[in-house]
Amino acid sequence: MRESTADRRLRRGARERLRETMRMRGRRIVLLRRALAAVLLLMAGWYALPAHSGTASRTKTVLTASRDLTPGTRVGPRDVTTVRMPERLVPDRALRQRERVTGEVLARAARRGEPLTDLSLLDDPLTELTTGGETEAAVAIRPADEAVAELLHPGLRVDIVGGRSGNTRILAERATVVAVHPSEGDAEGDTLVVVGLERRRAADVAAATLHESVTMTLR
Repeated sequence: MRESTADRRLRRGARERLRETMRMRGRRIVLLRRALAAVLLLMAGWYALPAHSGTASRTKTVLTASRDLTPGTRVGPRDVTTVRMPERLVPDRALRQRERVTGEVLARAARRGEPLTDLSLLDDPLTELTTGGETEAAVAIRPADEAVAELLHPGLRVDIVGGRSGNTRILAERATVVAVHPSEGDAEGDTLVVVGLERRRAADVAAATLHESVTMTLR
């Protein structure tokens, strides 16, 4: 039985309507995908903006070295400067007031721009951390025996011996070495050793170094 012309037209029209319907659906899917991508992008920007602006606004003022500083430097007003840093980059117990460091002695070297902390100075926090005690003070000594000084390192226990007019005496026992600053250049007998001692004993040792030859023995 032959298909009539009307049937062929009807079938052709149905196929064209089906193709048009599929094209419309494809366009809708593409548009929906694009709209969803735009919404997600806006949401990501919305959530990122407060976090970024909040982080950028959280800064703190800290003290930094205004030039390269060597260990044993007595800090002056021009040796430090104040800068603002992002809070997340500020070290624990960073120093912030110039008056806190003026006149103090550096325990270690500091590069220009390096933030200074409580452990940068030869005072109680560094002594307590090294010795493990809260009742000790730091004393700076230049040992007469440079060979012994070269063997010292932070954390080592030593006895401190004083000598005068051929007589020797033990000034302190079991002192903890806090820091060792070797002599610079070709200078000999110039190593600076910082030890932690009970406060009363520390005062006696500091006084003895003014008029006695002082050395150390290893424990």
